[in-house]
Amino acid sequence: MFGWMDGFCEYLYPNLRSLAFDGTIGQGKTSRDFANLIMNTPTLVDLKLTCVDTPPRFWDTLSTHPSIKHLSLTDLKVNVDDSEGLWRVCTKLESLQMDYVDMDGGCPENVVFGRIRQLQLTAPNWVRQWVHQWVDYDGMEETHSLADTPYMYLLDLLLQSPMLESLELMIGGDGFTHEQKVNGDWPHLKRLKITGRASDAALDFIFKNDLGNMADLGPHLSELNSSKAFGSHYQSLVNVDLRDCLKISGSIVPDILCLCPKLEILQARHVDARNVAERGLWVCQQLRELSIQFLMDPSEQDLQQLIFERLSTLVLLEQLTLDYDRDGNGHYDVLDFRLDCGLGQLAGLQQLTSVWLYTPRYSSWGVNLGMEDVVWMVDNWKKLATVRGHLNKDAELRFQLECVFESHGISVEL
Repeated sequence: MFGWMDGFCEYLYPNLRSLAFDGTIGQGKTSRDFANLIMNTPTLVDLKLTCVDTPPRFWDTLSTHPSIKHLSLTDLKVNVDDSEGLWRVCTKLESLQMDYVDMDGGCPENVVFGRIRQLQLTAPNWVRQWVHQWVDYDGMEETHSLADTPYMYLLDLLLQSPMLESLELMIGGDGFTHEQKVNGDWPHLKRLKITGRASDAALDFIFKNDLGNMADLGPHLSELNSSKAFGSHYQSLVNVDLRDCLKISGSIVPDILCLCPKLEILQARHVDARNVAERGLWVCQQLRELSIQFLMDPSEQDLQQLIFERLSTLVLLEQLTLDYDRDGNGHYDVLDFRLDCGLGQLAGLQQLTSVWLYTPRYSSWGVNLGMEDVVWMVDNWKKLATVRGHLNKDAELRFQLECVFESHGISVEL
């Protein structure tokens, strides 16, 4: 990584495949040397630019490079005269990362980025703040979206990349508006990571094929039948990470569990237990890692049994994590890992190696395992290697439970 130019760009690097540059290039001879370094390195495949003021016509020049496949841009400004060259570069890329890129020119409608397989998009800082923090003259918070800003190019870029396999997206507020009619389909999408304060409606908007007349439902968009709203994407998803998506209300996660037959990893936040249990049978029989928090009233014993019944179908599960943040209403994950609540239904999870239970140290909430529960786990889960959690509020009993696990080679972590 070069933070200054000096004489580095005056040399040829015949085997250079990756270049990361962080800092101001400057003008005149320095900028020409920088462009020449890249263009005189035909083996260069991976280029990362951070806080770089690119020289004039740099993107036009880069668009003729024979080997560039991976481009990462962070904290950059691209003026309108250079944007066309950048989009030509993007048509040649296999992966693109654009974090906080400020662009004057939009994405041309007639361009298809048919080679892009991996896409990571983050709106500039001020746009993300403006999207969900705008206050009108009455002092009331309004919801705006990226579609109302010059940064609509983020959505255009996403919609014009039909071969996507991996999508990582940071959006604020509803992020993308429901006011547009969008045809976006990514039948090859396997990995999805959503970060920020995205709502269910925003995700529905991203994934739908064509909502047609239903687009005016706005905030109620998440109530649509997911087979209409999400198109074919559920059939190909393998890895879904929604842990940093702060506004998921719970309608998305139940659908993912019920409609993603190839899913292997699901990392989510809290979800209403009744929505999950009563949504239907889980088809994600390939799940190896599940991180989630079930929210329910402690008196709902029927839900305990239903959740355990759903979990019992995940016979390939290796990691089960039930420790996450609390809901805004103060409800905690109270799925009780006890035999009298349904734990015995999980005997078929023979691949389980790690269990992380929600157990706040100083609270009446959380699990309170008994000796019979711990003995059952040891006897039935032969591959179990790690248990995380505050197993019981009673210190003496907790010590005894930990000793049972540890005597069988199972580590206990708080």
